[in-house]
Formats: sequence, structure tokens, C-alpha cells
Amino acid sequence: MMKKIIVTFLLGLGLSSQTLVANDLDQKGTHDPFVEMKKMQDEIDKIFERMRSNMLDEEFFSTFTTPKSGNILVDLKELKDRYQLKADIPGADNNKINISTKNGVLKIEAKTQKDEKKKEKNFLKEERFIGTFVRELTLPKDADVDKMQSHYKEGVLEIEIPKKH
Repeated sequence: MMKKIIVTFLLGLGLSSQTLVANDLDQKGTHDPFVEMKKMQDEIDKIFERMRSNMLDEEFFSTFTTPKSGNILVDLKELKDRYQLKADIPGADNNKINISTKNGVLKIEAKTQKDEKKKEKNFLKEERFIGTFVRELTLPKDADVDKMQSHYKEGVLEIEIPKKH
């Protein structure tokens, strides 16, 4: 399968570059190298996108689409008197979440771990992230981090940061 993808890529690249050269004449009949490079880049991008989507259709490569990142997804709202942040941290223990600020940067760290008491060998697929989640956000200058409050419930961390007056 991999040979097929590589051959398809090389053939596509070769055929596309011939077309680009033939179509890259300006009105005076001369070549503009920058236009040619841009067209080549566009064609290469299209080829890689086709390769990527073909690879994702293959059963072997589908396992690479599983998110294994420990990045925390957040929603940040500005309200009249405060900033409100909601962060998804599924499976974290409240005692394993650390919120800190330094030089106007809010840092959220959380750890999740497997339940060692339940070592199961029958897993067909294990996708849930186990490890350390980390997210840093630069706060607005009027955020009063000294009066910041937070709580964690059902996998969602909520942080309220009042604005300085």
C-alpha cells in the first residue's frame, strides 16, 4: 500500500510540474518564477492533501488520527466585570489540578492516571488521554489574578478572574 501511495505522489508531482511550466507564460511570453513557484506549492499542497486523506482511509493509518495530545481546550469570555474561563480536563482528580500565574500568564496543569487496581488486558482500543495536561494563556492587563477563583466539577474547570478597577 505504501508503495502505491509513493508512486502516486511521484507521478502526480511529475505531471503537475509539466502543466505548470506550460501555463506559466505571462502576456509577453516570458516566465515569472514567483508565479511558477506559487503554483507548484499549490499543486504540492493538493497532492499531500490527497495522500493524507487516502492514508486516513486505510485501516493501518486510521490509528494515527487518535488524539494523544495533552492540550487543554478552553473557552474564554470577557464579561463586564470579569473574565470567565472554562477548560475541559476530563478524568482529572481535583487535587491534581494546579493553577498558577506568573508575569501575566495563567498556567493550568492537570494529571490523569490509570487506575492501577483495574489492570485489564481485554482492551481493543484505549484512546482516552492519560498523562499531564498543560495550557498557558496570556491574560489581559486588567485581570486581577489575586482575586481569581476556580472550581472543578464533572471534568470542567471554571476560573473567574475579576477585572481591576
